[in-house]
Amino acid sequence: MAEDHGLKKKLEELEEQYSKTKYNKATNKYLGILRAKMARIRKDMAAKKGFGGTGFAVRKAGDATVVLVGFPNAGKSSLLKVLTNVESKVAGYAFTTIEVIPGMLQYNGARIQVLDLPGLIRGAHEGRGEGTKIASVIRTADLLLFLVDVNRTEQLRDLIEELNLLGIRPNRHKPEIRVEARKTGGISIAANRHRIPERPLIVGIMNEFSIFNADIYFYEDATPDDIVDLIAGNAAYINGVVALNKIDTAEEGAVRKAAAEIEQSSGMTVVPISAMRGININSLKETLFGKLNVIRIYLKPKDGEPDVSKPLIMKGGSTVMDVAKAVHSKTAKNLRYAFVEGKSVRFKNQKMGIDHALMDEDVVTLVYAKA
Repeated sequence: MAEDHGLKKKLEELEEQYSKTKYNKATNKYLGILRAKMARIRKDMAAKKGFGGTGFAVRKAGDATVVLVGFPNAGKSSLLKVLTNVESKVAGYAFTTIEVIPGMLQYNGARIQVLDLPGLIRGAHEGRGEGTKIASVIRTADLLLFLVDVNRTEQLRDLIEELNLLGIRPNRHKPEIRVEARKTGGISIAANRHRIPERPLIVGIMNEFSIFNADIYFYEDATPDDIVDLIAGNAAYINGVVALNKIDTAEEGAVRKAAAEIEQSSGMTVVPISAMRGININSLKETLFGKLNVIRIYLKPKDGEPDVSKPLIMKGGSTVMDVAKAVHSKTAKNLRYAFVEGKSVRFKNQKMGIDHALMDEDVVTLVYAKA
């Protein structure tokens, strides 16, 4: 316990140093090393007690999971109700939701689990308002649905900042950087003209994590934070969508301006809605389905018709073999090929191998070796 307290105190000291240091070219390296030190301490603290502590008890269900993220009184309970018909308690004051409320959105044949979490508050990364428990659930999501008041668009910036402090990177991908440790020779860097931090900063970050000899390959532009995330190894990268709520309380021009600014600053798709009045909810459902990167596969018996009412929901990029495993894992080993019709092939009932990548609404007939 004393050791944990010491780590926490050291982290607080580093965070204070960081907040008091103005960013400029002269302080760039110093701030980068500070971020590495803070990430290393957070990693050490997480290793001692399990990341995020004990989370809420939530069993994943359906074909994919969407987590509602917003501050208290953002309207998450109302949105869950119109998306899934689940009666989460709704009231006009903060902290209405004090546990995780699951609902199931049925759309395009997919069963999408939607989780209404307690609202995040500032300081969540320090454990305030069950912040670390909320983060443990957010990390299980396939997609984040940010709910932001059209009259308070700064909420999104604050939410993303809080999630970043919790080790969650909304709408970002894991950096394409490879680190190969070696016994001697120091730090070698290969960047192939990509924009990366200066060598002293990269070396300083590596040394902070006790890496003194390694080959580092950059396959894209990278920031100091990208390197820290990679080495710390505890960041979660999850795509996001923004539901711009309460549009019935704002002028149409103001709504358009707010949506455009959010899309430009965050890179996320914005869907203007009113959860209370049910405005534009179908458009939001369509956007969620598209961003989840799932595909519908219709299975067709050899001498029959496909059942289009019950598609098999698979991840985008799934192959013929993946479909066979989803149908019956034990018999998949006997799969020989498949007849496919749809967007992924050039003509109807085309014979394709087990590694063929399928597309949305493909019709598939699996062919197995005879017993």
